[in-house]
Order: sequence, then structure tokens, then C-alpha cells
Amino acid sequence: MMNLLRFGQLPVHQLLMAIIGSMSSICALSGLSYWLVSGNSESRLYMMTSFTVTLFAWGMYAIQKSMSKNSPYTNLITPSLLFLVIVVITLYNPVALQQMWVALIFFPVMLSLLVEFRVYVVGSIIFSLYFLLFQIFGPTYGNNDGFSPIIMATTKGVYALGCVILGGIIITAFNQHKLRVEAAAFQQQKQQVINILQCFIPVGERKTQTSRKEIGEMSVLLKALVKEYESLRVQDWEIDLLSLLHFVSRVKLPDYMFEKEGKLTEFEFEVVQEHCFMAKELCEGIPDFQEVEKAFLYHHEKVDGTGYPYRLAGDQIPLLSQMLGLVEVFLAMTTPRSYRQATSPREAYAEIQKLVGHAFRADIVDAFGKVID
Repeated sequence: MMNLLRFGQLPVHQLLMAIIGSMSSICALSGLSYWLVSGNSESRLYMMTSFTVTLFAWGMYAIQKSMSKNSPYTNLITPSLLFLVIVVITLYNPVALQQMWVALIFFPVMLSLLVEFRVYVVGSIIFSLYFLLFQIFGPTYGNNDGFSPIIMATTKGVYALGCVILGGIIITAFNQHKLRVEAAAFQQQKQQVINILQCFIPVGERKTQTSRKEIGEMSVLLKALVKEYESLRVQDWEIDLLSLLHFVSRVKLPDYMFEKEGKLTEFEFEVVQEHCFMAKELCEGIPDFQEVEKAFLYHHEKVDGTGYPYRLAGDQIPLLSQMLGLVEVFLAMTTPRSYRQATSPREAYAEIQKLVGHAFRADIVDAFGKVID
């Protein structure tokens, strides 16, 4: 039972090759029995052909198993073999079937189960060319049905085209399903991260003596700044997550540091830098979170290269990081603290303008000025 379960978990291209190998093995054993009983040339040819296909199929299966999963050729072995088998069968036609062309039209459907859309398009073109050549130059058999050659050719062409379209529909449906699954998985991951962060909001409020309203204020300002800047494309959920991360990341800092007025010691400065890595710790390895991770990691970098944690400079700093850092400074100055009064928005912006070329880019500061106006 366990072997059957493992067999069912094989990749589709390996599973199909194993099925071909199994079916040809049965045919080979049947051919051997038939040859031992009859001993005629027909049974011998059937047996040898079946054994050849069996060895080839299981050989290809073994190659697939040994190849790296990241190899671009792994998924091409099975469709290539299928096409070769179909070509041989249609040209050789071992049982002299008049409608052997029917075997051809199943190839696009099988191909759609094995490859990505781009490879499917190339394979369909190759199939269509071979189908056309087969109809023109392939072996012919007597037609006793009384149908016109034009009607027969048209019918075959329609069936072949229909199978190509059907294969395209199948691969499109698979891709749409894959996208839906990935989207659902991403939403689940995003919600998990948000739930984890929200659990720390009360802790952040207690440590900093500030309100969670700051999360919404930062989100509103960032969205307005991104919209004003125009050339930057950021999704709303990314800004909301950045704002939440920024507030919660403070839980990494000791309580006393939020009331300290003097200069930080070297050790304390290293501790402060640790909060920049919170997004990386939570989101690393999740492709859809890369922009959030990067923006948060670099939001304390300065354009003159004196920031932290990596001392990036100029265009090395992502625009969204610059925006987040600017809004952070603005909110820090306009939010009252236990040791000082809040600064007015106009006064805070005037101080930020003094940081142009040192901490922030001039174009971002100008855009922010339009936002607060």
C-alpha cells in the first residue's frame, strides 16, 4: 500500500513514463507467451517491438529519476519519447489500421499535462507540421467508405486542431488553478504574519507609551507619499504591513531607551540596529514579501552613506525605504514624548528639509511637502 502511495506521488512526467513502461512490459510478456506457443514471425516481431519499447521506457524513467529536479531537460524527456513513439507507430502501423492518424491527435492533450505553456506552443507547432506531412507523405490504405478525400482531409485537420485547442485549454486551466492555489497560500502566509505582529501591538504601546493610532497615521502618510511620487508602484497591503512592522519592531528595544535623551552607547546603537532585521526574520523566503523585507531593512540608510545597518548611499537605497524613513522622522517629531513636546507639522517639515542630501533625497522631500500641504 505504501509503495502505491509513493508511486502516486511521483511527478507527472515520471508517472507517465512508469505507466508506459508498465504497459509495454505487459505487452512484452504477452508477446513472449504468444511467440513460445506459435513460433511464427508475426509473434516474434510483436515480442521484440514490445521489449524494445519496455527497455526504452524504463531506461528513460531511470534517467528522469537520476536527473536533478532543477534541470531544464527533466520535463522534456517524456514528451520527446511520446512524440517519438507516436511517430514510429504511425509510420510503421504494426496492425495496418486505416485510421492510425487518430493516434497522432492525442499527443497535444498528453503534452499539455507535462510541460509549461511556452513549451506547449512549440510542441504544438512541431506536432502540426508532422501531422500535415504525415497526411501528405505518410502511408496510405484503401478507403472503402466512399468519402471524398477533401472531406477526409478537412475532418482530420479539424480533429487535430481541436486537440491542440483542447490541450491549450487544459494547460490554461492548470495554470489558473495553480495561480489560485498560490494566491490562497500567499493570503494565508500574509495573515499569519499580520496575526503575529498584532499580538505585539499592546507590548509596543506599553514600551513606547504611544498609541497604535500611529500605525494608521504612518500608513496614510506613506500611501499619500507613494501616490504623490507617482513613479513608484507599491500595493496598499505592503504599506499597511510596513507600518505595522515599524510599530511592533520597537519591542526589540529595552524600555529605558525610549526615554533616554543623551547619546547612545556603542552597544545601545547596535541594539537599535537590530529592529531593522525584524521583517527579514519574519518574511525571509516568501517571494511576495521581498519588497516589504527590503524596504524595512534599509529604512535607516542615508543618502550620504552614514546610515545603518549597511551604510548604503544614494540610489543603492530603495525609494520605499527612503519614504518609510522620512515618515518615521516626521511622526517622531510630531508625536509628543514624555521628555518633550510635539513639533508642529510645518516645523517638522522644515527640519526634514535640512536633511536633504544627508539623510533623504530632495525629490522625495519635495513630494512629502506636497502631501502635508
